[in-house]
Amino acid sequence: MFRNKNDVSRIRRSAESGLHQKRLLQQIERLRRELVQARRLACHDSLTGLPNRALMLDRLKQALSQAARQRKAVGVLFIDLDDFKRVNDVLGHSTGDAVLQHVATRLLSCIRASDTACRYGGDEFIILLPQMRGMDEVEKVRQKILHHLAEPHRLGSEVVVVRASIGSAVFGRDAANCEDLIAAADAAMYRAKRSPQRAGASRASPRPAAIKRVGM
Repeated sequence: MFRNKNDVSRIRRSAESGLHQKRLLQQIERLRRELVQARRLACHDSLTGLPNRALMLDRLKQALSQAARQRKAVGVLFIDLDDFKRVNDVLGHSTGDAVLQHVATRLLSCIRASDTACRYGGDEFIILLPQMRGMDEVEKVRQKILHHLAEPHRLGSEVVVVRASIGSAVFGRDAANCEDLIAAADAAMYRAKRSPQRAGASRASPRPAAIKRVGM
């Protein structure tokens, strides 16, 4: 039993205060989640979920700084999907987007947790490989990615085969800073695209995208 009206008022105010605090905490948690999501969107590609160019460059700078101290190799792979425009032209951009998402998933399956797969823009991707023992190790990753990307993408009634040209560059051997390292890998990728046959660690044979409708 309550002694007087003051007790009732005090309990009511306490209950209202507790409810207010609960609502306030819920709002703070919601704002925190929104902030985390906003920060993620600011540094990740919205289509594939991969790190974007800005985040990759930040990680590359850190990797080069560590490599200089620890005398470890840092590899960069520059990936371009061959004749990808044909996929968009024939099947539409929604199918093209689905292929890009498949490509992102396959890239992640080919690398370590400490590596970074980045959507650099359009149908271009970059793989950052820190703490490598040398060019041979970088080449193994390049070959693994080439193999996985060449596998067909099954998208409903379509089977799409998109191959890639991949150029590689290694910090210290090919360049001494971030910009030059990416430029070296990019140049190697274009050499690969122009070459009809593979020749060395930085070349891959380009082939046009193949599109096949199941049941046809």
